[in-house]
Amino acid sequence: MRCESAIDVAAPPSDVFPWLLDADMVPRWMTGLEVYEPLDPGPLRVGSRIRQELSVSGHHLRFELHVAELDAPRRAVLRFEGSGFRAANEYTVRDSGSGANVTWVISGDATSFKAKLLVPMVQAKLQEKLETDLARLRALLASETAPA
Repeated sequence: MRCESAIDVAAPPSDVFPWLLDADMVPRWMTGLEVYEPLDPGPLRVGSRIRQELSVSGHHLRFELHVAELDAPRRAVLRFEGSGFRAANEYTVRDSGSGANVTWVISGDATSFKAKLLVPMVQAKLQEKLETDLARLRALLASETAPA
């Protein structure tokens, strides 16, 4: 399973990147998110864990995200396993000259029979979720950087 979406925003990568991982910012743009809680003290680093609970297409999903790669403000990979899935969130932020290009990829595999049955239904909803969430992020960034 693989879903991917991208947006262009009128903000530099250094302003955009914190929105992808910060516990105070992620709930502002990610739909269906019920819990997003760092489990380790201090700033995020490779090895940090984040508890995440969300609803996708009527299914309640619980994950413990593990920061596998962190190259701020360019790239982060968060791996997770749970609810019958083993997958990764991959965020890439590139300088576009007039701002940043943000790409979000979720890729992985179903690890249970039930999850394998759900993949066709969940994948389309997950793709829609990525597109909706990144559109919300773009709108938030636009409002945050708009002149007063």
